[in-house]
Amino acid sequence: MKTVLITGLEKEFDKKLAGVFSRENFTVFSLGEYQAECTANAVCAAPLGSDFKKAAAQLKQSAGHIDIYVDVTDVRSAFDSFDVRSGLNDNVMRELYDANVIRPMAMLEVFYPLLETGQEKRLCYLTSAGASINETRDTDGYAYKMAKAGLHNFLQITRNVLAPRGFTLRAFDPMDGEIPQAAAAEAAFNYFIRRRGTERGDPKRDDETNLVFRDAYGRQHSW
Repeated sequence: MKTVLITGLEKEFDKKLAGVFSRENFTVFSLGEYQAECTANAVCAAPLGSDFKKAAAQLKQSAGHIDIYVDVTDVRSAFDSFDVRSGLNDNVMRELYDANVIRPMAMLEVFYPLLETGQEKRLCYLTSAGASINETRDTDGYAYKMAKAGLHNFLQITRNVLAPRGFTLRAFDPMDGEIPQAAAAEAAFNYFIRRRGTERGDPKRDDETNLVFRDAYGRQHSW
């Protein structure tokens, strides 16, 4: 049975996504303290807690590998209401950068050995189209968007390093507040598990070699 690790089950989207993976017969592991809801005959392991290294040790003992890794980190702040004219809040900027970039980097480092032994070798991350350099038009959420732009750069470099080893990446905008998160979870699952096709059957134009992120409507966004 294939395994998926979801890095938290705090948001509605996270819980709905865990339910979809469960329904589709994945063994679902999660970090934190929340328990995933399982469908009949499915396997949802007990929450692994918030200590990355202990969680990795438990997961190695119980499953031995991770097929699909879903980092659902998406931290915002009520104090993120400034820009370069109003005056930057260094503390908020550092807080959101640490949460949305440094923490995902640290988690991947810990769980990478389990991913390397998995079959799928697929890494999935949440982001926002509002953080796209080409598409950002609003001025709200300055620190959040700056942090997610940093995450995009981390994903590009990570893809460059891991693609030769068979890894593929997915980046997804769940459009929280715009569409029902149950629908977003269904869209995310379909995007996360499928292989993107080749153009006219030409392996040199294989879309898997590109780092693409999509939203819950399936639309592709630029970085």
